[in-house]
Amino acid sequence: MGRRKIEIAPIVDDRNRSVTFLKRKNGLMKKAYELGVLCGAEVAVIVFAGNGKLYELSLLIY
Repeated sequence: MGRRKIEIAPIVDDRNRSVTFLKRKNGLMKKAYELGVLCGAEVAVIVFAGNGKLYELSLLIY
């Protein structure tokens, strides 16, 4: 049995939105790292949070 499709909508509560952002950001960074390691790809990810804070990941595999 598959998961239900959730409706994509903005998260109104600031704290809830912040927690969700951090969890999803960590998952995105992990996937980007795995892509770089498994495929030998050069990967760069830049993410700006709602508060303007910058998060980045760059990976060069030689």
